[in-house]
Amino acid sequence: MSIAQSFVSLLLGGEICLRCSRRTLRIPLCPSCLPLLGASDKVQSCIRCGRELISEISVCTRCRDESALKSLEKSFSIHSYQLWKKALLYAWKIDDKRGLSPFFAEIFYKKLKKLEEAVGFPLAVVPVPPRKDKIRQRGWDQIDELCFYLKNGWGVKILPLLERLSRIQQKKLDRTQRIEGMATSYRLKDEKKLRKIAPRLPEAVVLADDVLTTGATIEACGRELKKAGIQNVFSITLFIVD
Repeated sequence: MSIAQSFVSLLLGGEICLRCSRRTLRIPLCPSCLPLLGASDKVQSCIRCGRELISEISVCTRCRDESALKSLEKSFSIHSYQLWKKALLYAWKIDDKRGLSPFFAEIFYKKLKKLEEAVGFPLAVVPVPPRKDKIRQRGWDQIDELCFYLKNGWGVKILPLLERLSRIQQKKLDRTQRIEGMATSYRLKDEKKLRKIAPRLPEAVVLADDVLTTGATIEACGRELKKAGIQNVFSITLFIVD
């Protein structure tokens, strides 16, 4: 960042980089730290949930004991939900730093392209829907905006097939409550809406969400998609709680 840019940032308030604390402009990551957002910190991950493996081989301990992701072929996560990355997600979805949206969309798209290369064909993205009153209360939803950039920036096919029934925030529930309530939290939209969105459902889709905690949300959505006849369901989340 030039001296002039730093001066403008200081004059206008600007932002502080959440990783190195340098003064930056419109997003809370400086030009030096921004490339780290696009680099996955997961060297070896669980073949089921995508959590980083420490001493395990192929499958993490949690999935061996009790996997919540039974309806998915595989779940992918890009970053661990910790340290400055945890603060960055908070800045985006809670502090409304919407300037981060295109950057998150870009790293999601890169992961999506790798998955498409592996399976051999393009994949439609199904967003995990927000609480019904969230957009009314806050004016936007981070996954809805992520999909806006995916569609308009990279031409990704977005299929909003699901709707959320529960108005309770998942973060207010413990692991047991999340898993027990997941079966009734999401459902497919009614037949009329589905015909308008997708007259013919694809054989494979990718669920999109910001963070995977217990896997209850992704599993609930995946289960509904499988009931509709979609044969292969994957998921990509930006962050995962290890």
